[in-house]
Amino acid sequence: MIYLKSIARLILGDLLYQDHIDSLSLVQAIGGSGGLRLGGEFLAMAACRTIYIPNPSWPNHQAIFKQSGLEVENYPYYDIENRKLAFINMITYLSQIPEGSIVLLHVNCHNPSGADLTKEQWEILAQLCRERKLVPFFDAAYLGFDETVEEDAFPIRLFMEKKIEFLLSISFSKNLSLYAERVGAFFLFSHPTCSKSIFSQCRILVRRNYSNPPMHGAKIVSKILQSPRLKQLWDEELLQMRQRIFEMKSKFIAALSSEGSKKDYSYLLEKKGLFFFSGLSVEQVDLLKKEDGIYITSDGRINIAGLNRKSLFVVARAIVRVGG
Repeated sequence: MIYLKSIARLILGDLLYQDHIDSLSLVQAIGGSGGLRLGGEFLAMAACRTIYIPNPSWPNHQAIFKQSGLEVENYPYYDIENRKLAFINMITYLSQIPEGSIVLLHVNCHNPSGADLTKEQWEILAQLCRERKLVPFFDAAYLGFDETVEEDAFPIRLFMEKKIEFLLSISFSKNLSLYAERVGAFFLFSHPTCSKSIFSQCRILVRRNYSNPPMHGAKIVSKILQSPRLKQLWDEELLQMRQRIFEMKSKFIAALSSEGSKKDYSYLLEKKGLFFFSGLSVEQVDLLKKEDGIYITSDGRINIAGLNRKSLFVVARAIVRVGG
């Protein structure tokens, strides 16, 4: 429980955590994917039939929820042609789905587009969820890759302050480099009269799935969060990572231009997180693989953090050659 309390305080802040501790059901999960699967199975067990996920989204979202027993529908999120968040279309669509529907939301650094809601847009969405009794399922896989962890957790805190019930999957795979340790959590914020029963059902699901989560990674996270010195060091390292990602984005844009690209990639600087949503077609991605040995996802997503000062020119040259 030290691990769960530590990350709850980190993400919610001491005041919100203390005020709503009786409304929280907290479970350690096997990474963020484990938290999503646990939440999906809980929803299916609670007779929820459908979850709405953004278009586009991390491909594994659809696979995880379908295998959990849910039907998956897409709502408009990103305007690929104009390279921006399709917020009006998103709100219009969500205002027409059945009351009480489950809606998956990326907390920050949307994967793959990097297009995030502003604080004002989160406020509008929260109001819609309250009016339509929509239940968000937050996926928090990249806390600390836009601003600090606490600042990136703004949507979670906002919905809790407004007493809107939600589910939350948390991952420390990227921001604490614990990918192989599978360190995550599943939170469910509900009415205080329901939280104990929900926790009991979650424990049953955990027992049937993985029985007990791994201990080592959770102890690492707990130790860091309980030590002011280690927490400060982690914050500093996250800042260095954010700065490096921005540097790679800037240099990659310059490299694409210097290699002769006719496209304007400056929009990339406005996007958050690790990924560059290039807009390359499946055919172009296949050419990169076959002719240059460059492997990216079929939707054209590139992990900027995977580039360095030498490789970015190689990748930029290949992208321009295939028409990017």
